[in-house]
Amino acid sequence: MKIRFGIALFTLIISAAAFAQVDLLGTACEPYGSVSIHNEPAADNLLVVAYINGVEFARCLTLGGQYQLYIPKDNQDTPEKDGWNYGDIIIIKINGNQANPSVAASPGRSRVDLSVNTLSVRLDTWGKIKALFR
Repeated sequence: MKIRFGIALFTLIISAAAFAQVDLLGTACEPYGSVSIHNEPAADNLLVVAYINGVEFARCLTLGGQYQLYIPKDNQDTPEKDGWNYGDIIIIKINGNQANPSVAASPGRSRVDLSVNTLSVRLDTWGKIKALFR
């Protein structure tokens, strides 16, 4: 009797642990991949920021021409939006420039290679350039 109870208890504990892990695994949206700027690999330490509806949800820095973001799933038990939901479109910006393509939010890791082809001049840099031609 004690052996059967012990086996049943062990099975119950293992099943609960396995169920808890399955529930927790894969809930974050984790886009990763290469970053190219004007068809060249991105330099190290460029800021990569993920936005949903204009609100920042994750950031990282480029390293070796690569990026990796971790965006938690929205907690439906709270009124504020604190992560991604199905149907969300994630806009990623590299040093303030929108990268292509956008990412459809989904659980787990997904490779999304990003490219930036926009020439963006910061306003303070533009002021310095204008000063050169005075």
